[in-house]
Amino acid sequence: MRLDSKGMLFLGFKIDSKLREAMGQATPGDRKFFEDPQYLRVLPMGDDQWIGKTFEAGIAPGEIEDLVRNVISLLTRVAPNGRHSVSAMRILSVDPTPVTQAPAPAPRDPRDY
Repeated sequence: MRLDSKGMLFLGFKIDSKLREAMGQATPGDRKFFEDPQYLRVLPMGDDQWIGKTFEAGIAPGEIEDLVRNVISLLTRVAPNGRHSVSAMRILSVDPTPVTQAPAPAPRDPRDY
């Protein structure tokens, strides 16, 4: 095992049904906060979606505190009635492999029914 100062990390929240609903009802002005990656990013992990910020490894602890406040502030803007507690946040490593969608299953021949 060794350290990698060039890796990317992610700080954010798992998107639950309440947050998903708030994001769906966001005004166009507030949608930019989760559609423009300069603010927040929505990334998949398994079947779940997560929302937060990506940042380079090697960051100072004080800068992480600033990121925490920034993510919570932006999510409060998008979903003011959501629970955005620091204890629910997670720091995860980012897999740089591009996300690809699985190919759609081939349509079945009606004669197979």
